Amino acid sequence: MDELQMIATMLDEPPTQESEEAVRHRLLNGMRQPERPARRAWRRPALWSGFGLAATAAAVTGAVVLSSGTTPRAPDPAHGPSAAEPMSAKTVLLTAAEHAATAPASGKYWHVLRVQSDAYYSDRGKYWMLGRQLIAQWSRPDGRSWTGARTLGAVPMTAKDGPAFRRDGSPDPNPVAPTLDKDTTTKTFSVCDGDMTFKQVQALPADPGKLKAALKRAIPRDHPTAGRTADEVLKNCVTDLLSFVPAPPRVRAAAYRMLAAMPGVTATGEVTDERGRRGVGLHVRVMRGVADTVIIDPDSSFVLSTSRTVPGVRGKVEKELYLKAGWTDTPPAVPTLP
Repeated sequence: MDELQMIATMLDEPPTQESEEAVRHRLLNGMRQPERPARRAWRRPALWSGFGLAATAAAVTGAVVLSSGTTPRAPDPAHGPSAAEPMSAKTVLLTAAEHAATAPASGKYWHVLRVQSDAYYSDRGKYWMLGRQLIAQWSRPDGRSWTGARTLGAVPMTAKDGPAFRRDGSPDPNPVAPTLDKDTTTKTFSVCDGDMTFKQVQALPADPGKLKAALKRAIPRDHPTAGRTADEVLKNCVTDLLSFVPAPPRVRAAAYRMLAAMPGVTATGEVTDERGRRGVGLHVRVMRGVADTVIIDPDSSFVLSTSRTVPGVRGKVEKELYLKAGWTDTPPAVPTLP
């Protein structure tokens, strides 16, 4: 059986339907559970699967983040969309598709370096903070992989949280010592919350319509779909594909074109991320009242960051900031900030 046939037979039954109330309860249930048994009650809101990776470095070892195969360009005041003539979401995505199709696609390792930020609430201090980790991953086509991580400390979620956070000693809710571990299992990649091998990812169709059909087939039977249209489920899938997976350039281009043709995607204008890199923000509706904010650099097709907002949870409760992504011959090492 070839890889396309393998994908075609993957979980082709329709996902089961949970009640919308049950889905939302599961999203926010983590707020009711203490994150750590220590004297400080730090709680992290739970998000449904399909966005980002787990909060701890240990959980991260089974998944990889993506982007265009290049490092994002540095800020360039003389270049980019004009504020007077904002780009539409369709224009942004089709521009990214053109550049994605020509991205480099060779090297010994698929390498991603990212900063993961997760929201925590201090019951004692009554403030919100973002715990941050620097996570690096290297994956080989033969399935071998390595994960490195280190803590970057926490920061207050907003200026309003700052005084209480500092009075509490600026704690780190999820510290991770500098590490580099070789993963013991064969690497798989999360596509629509299902696992695909490197070969299966490489065999995904490069036609937007065929890719859409393949992603539908990849959705697990028990995927939480209550309150969501088929397009909303697929938008979540394609965002994952563009953010986690070493898809070939033509497949990434097809994913951008697929997203450009879907409703519920709007451009929010030119923005900069925490490191001053300029991109275009996209608001991607993935469920009623729930949306992803994706910042991309359309001129390189690089995904700069993704974040999710959830009803009843203040601020951006989970965010991924991508620093490097692409093929490299440089071997794994404990990660450091570039």
